[in-house]
Amino acid sequence: MPFEFSPQKLVYGGEALGYAQGRTVLVPRVLPGERVEVEPVRIAKGVVHARPLRILEAAPERITPPCRYFGQCGGCHYQHLDVERQVCWKADIVRETLQRIGKIAWDREIRIHQANPWNYRNQAQLKVMTAESGDTALGFFAAESHQLVPIEECLILSPRLNSILGQLRQPRWLGRLRGCTEVELLANDQDDRVRITLHGNPEADAPERLADDLLQQLDGVASVVILEGRGTRLYGESVFTYRVGEFKYRLSPGAFFQSSRYLLPELVKSVTDAEPGDFALDLYAGAGLFTLPLGRCFERVIGVESHPAAAGDLQANAESHGFKNIRAVRQTTSDFLRRFAQKDPDLVVLDPPRCGVGNSALKYLIDLQPRRVHYVACHPPTWARDLACLLAGGYRLEEVEMFDCFPHTYHIECLARLVRPDLASR
Repeated sequence: MPFEFSPQKLVYGGEALGYAQGRTVLVPRVLPGERVEVEPVRIAKGVVHARPLRILEAAPERITPPCRYFGQCGGCHYQHLDVERQVCWKADIVRETLQRIGKIAWDREIRIHQANPWNYRNQAQLKVMTAESGDTALGFFAAESHQLVPIEECLILSPRLNSILGQLRQPRWLGRLRGCTEVELLANDQDDRVRITLHGNPEADAPERLADDLLQQLDGVASVVILEGRGTRLYGESVFTYRVGEFKYRLSPGAFFQSSRYLLPELVKSVTDAEPGDFALDLYAGAGLFTLPLGRCFERVIGVESHPAAAGDLQANAESHGFKNIRAVRQTTSDFLRRFAQKDPDLVVLDPPRCGVGNSALKYLIDLQPRRVHYVACHPPTWARDLACLLAGGYRLEEVEMFDCFPHTYHIECLARLVRPDLASR
């Protein structure tokens, strides 16, 4: 049965939280202070998840979403709220997460980094679905479902990616994508070269012809990768690169790379900003986004990455820039820390996936006694959990920064700078 609801605050995950009928309620696309008619969708762990039916009384800060797909496509969560208000709420969420999960009362400044809130994504994962009628559509999934929302344009994708999307939506291409499950697009830093990765089995009888046609007929396509099962076939340019500042990074298919084009240089500068020293560790190093700049500041740097393609990129990127002081290690962070014996690194950079570092790996890290730790994360809850472990291990939280890399979504990039006071002066 529908009921009236007045949310109190925005929470991590893109929903508004409040209370009704003696229960905690979460509802997307509504704002604190509004009166809303909502309908329950499910109840999980005592929390009612509901969908909005009608706005009975709108908040003063509510705006008309610029995107015609907002509320259907699951990609954006906050387009009904001005960007400056989005950032304020995100900072509150970071502070609240530190307190609730990490038991860290951070009452000092959270330095906020912002950039252009539109056309900022250099990557897209477009879903492909073919109906029983044989018609094929391209778009994004709706929130919390596998229902496809076909789209003509995405306001947060770069201009080049939108151009490719528009061309792929033409019937002559959609028919040839039948058999694919996903079309992944990656644009370079200049937004003039794109790698297309096709997941699945497009044109099973002639994938080479499809790849050649994409390379020849779509503006800006540098390479095409077809992933089917465990096999990878590459057509076009064999090396795809992305420049950030003075460094050019080779990026292989399947290797992770940051998808926010505008704030990347600022993120790299903040994470790697440190006094020159003897030795630094870059854990979860990926293709070396932070490792290479660290190589300019430290006598010796070790970058640790477990993903085979990314570890290969890390090694190649260090070599192509002439670094003799950077060593790439293909290993999980936990295994590396368990076996690594050298004490007292000057700096350790952490950039883990959403699951965070975890207590066992952090115990090994604390035993190494690094003087400073810079921890950047895309998932505030596990970041706060891990920071609590580091603080219990003798570290002090000195600075917190927030990068609004993904405006209009609930996603937040956080940076914590920590120091161990008893070691910092060594």
